[in-house]
Amino acid sequence: MDKEQKLPAVFSQLAEKLRDISRTSNHLDEKLKSAYTIVATDHPLVRADGRHDDAKGIQQLLNLADRKKGIHIVFPPGLYTLRRPLRLKPNTFFEADDNSIFRKKHHGPMLLNLRRRNRMRAYRGNGNLIIRGGTWDTNYPAYRGGTSFVLAHAENVIIEQLRLVEHGGGHAIELNAVRHIEVRHCQFLGYDDRGGKRTYSEAIQLDLAKARRVFPWGGSVFDQTTCQDIWVHHNSFGPSETKGSWGRAIGSHSATADRWHERIFVTDNVMKETLQWAVRAYSWRNVVLYNNRIESCGGGIAIHPNHVDGRNDTDSKNRPTGRSNPIKNFLVIQNTICGGGNYASAIRLKGDEQSPITGAYLRGNHVESYTGRGVLVTGTADERSRSF
Repeated sequence: MDKEQKLPAVFSQLAEKLRDISRTSNHLDEKLKSAYTIVATDHPLVRADGRHDDAKGIQQLLNLADRKKGIHIVFPPGLYTLRRPLRLKPNTFFEADDNSIFRKKHHGPMLLNLRRRNRMRAYRGNGNLIIRGGTWDTNYPAYRGGTSFVLAHAENVIIEQLRLVEHGGGHAIELNAVRHIEVRHCQFLGYDDRGGKRTYSEAIQLDLAKARRVFPWGGSVFDQTTCQDIWVHHNSFGPSETKGSWGRAIGSHSATADRWHERIFVTDNVMKETLQWAVRAYSWRNVVLYNNRIESCGGGIAIHPNHVDGRNDTDSKNRPTGRSNPIKNFLVIQNTICGGGNYASAIRLKGDEQSPITGAYLRGNHVESYTGRGVLVTGTADERSRSF
């Protein structure tokens, strides 16, 4: 892009939104640190010895959030056995020591912010949450269940400084119909694609409240609420000592006509050896992808409208529209993509004639030792969208 050419005002607005997300997170951190605080192992049912089930006692502590109008639970070092999912209430700070391990021994998610009988809609569900620290061991293949963290219909959530490991299928984190979310300084290590059946699965998936087939955990009203104001930064994604890497590190794979995930920021992450894309922006708009390092992945960064397939192009009343969503405003700058390329391009922008991509700016990206295409751009509205 010519040095004299100025970026549209929308990117200045996105920068301000990023500052707003940061301010919201800081406020939430200060609020919940001063909430009613308890040490988990003070509860008689929480032993952290690797033998007894700790989930019942932990859940009793989590339920105190309703009565105390907020709770801060501190988990000392130890091995916490979870024989049932944990359910978060609003205004909960779940703080684990770096030497805490939570090991799943059941066939469901590890942590959810809803119950099956809930009827959550829009962003009015169980929010104001901080999940910090510890190693969360999904323990696959001994136990199935796919996705570890399920967060839906909520706002104001921080997930930070934790390790999510040893998955089989599913996602590490499902973000569904949420806004004002930060995922930062986490590690996502080890994934089994179940014999090639889940090569597309994301470690962090952004999804919308579309239908039971894409959100099978119950508790949600399928009102087509999307994700907004999401910042994923300073995380690492890759293989573990016993399993390979993810299908995709961050992305989406379902959509609804005339609905978008908006104001999505993916910055300063390291993504290694994904089977498909490192990042797949699928029916997203107003997006910043900055300073990510992508190493030996099948593909790099993909910017795609939703498919016209009778499923992803249906509207909120489940009527096929026969067209994809127009997508716009992508700032893709200073990303490094090295090695890999056996699946697709290093950077791919793929619009179509009916719904072209507008306002896509690529600048300062570096591609090296890549076996696939470097940059592939189709279906853009004007030459400015092709500025590198």
